[in-house]
Amino acid sequence: MPKTRFLIQVPGKADMGCNTADEVLDALNDLKSTKGVVVTDQQTGMKDLSREAIVALANDERE
Repeated sequence: MPKTRFLIQVPGKADMGCNTADEVLDALNDLKSTKGVVVTDQQTGMKDLSREAIVALANDERE
């Protein structure tokens, strides 16, 4: 399985991989609850990214 940039860990469910911050936002919006969800940027190693940080990354990707 190719490595994705972002890893979303959802308690009780399989981990999800996303290549862009927009994909992460879409995946988070599809969840009923984001309680306990951890988003990691595997490129930089930053863990537990907030929604605000992901939105900022998505905006940077669009530029």
